[in-house]
Amino acid sequence: MEQSSDTNKKPHISSGLLIAIVVAVAAIVIAVILGVALVLANREEPVSVSSGPVSIGYAAEAKVLLDQNELQAAMDEAMENTKNGNIGLKYKNNAYSSDGLNFECYIANSSANKFDMFLTIFTDAAMTDQIFISELVPPGSGFENITLDRELGLGDHTVYVVLTQVETEEDEQVIKRQVAHTMEFHVGKY
Repeated sequence: MEQSSDTNKKPHISSGLLIAIVVAVAAIVIAVILGVALVLANREEPVSVSSGPVSIGYAAEAKVLLDQNELQAAMDEAMENTKNGNIGLKYKNNAYSSDGLNFECYIANSSANKFDMFLTIFTDAAMTDQIFISELVPPGSGFENITLDRELGLGDHTVYVVLTQVETEEDEQVIKRQVAHTMEFHVGKY
């Protein structure tokens, strides 16, 4: 009896199928490499408040001058860092003014804090309408009076106070943590 030649044959992969498999594997490898490169290229570096000639400093009546886009980017980064700890604040929830510009208040950087901080006050929850930004406030220091950048109208106003902790690292000021809370600002005869 003659043995059939079909039973001794090894499975054969056509050269077209082999090329298709090699191309598919190469495409997957290239896609993975590109994906990793994109993730690494879009990785954000730590935001530094003093990434140029402008720096937050201590001054009696000076305003902190920062590019609004740089400040917003720093605030966004700091909000992410709030998961790493808390900011101690001493304050009274109500501030009073007869002219809508000069307010009696109590806002202090707790002496338990490790870092200096600055305050930014907004009139809206979206935090786009800024009415005050302070200089750096060391731990254990604060305000009993503040003057807004523009006056608030007669009545009661809920404002949004953003506290930003700043650490000096190798001659750079780096935002460490940030939290926001509300306060009530009252304008009228008090």
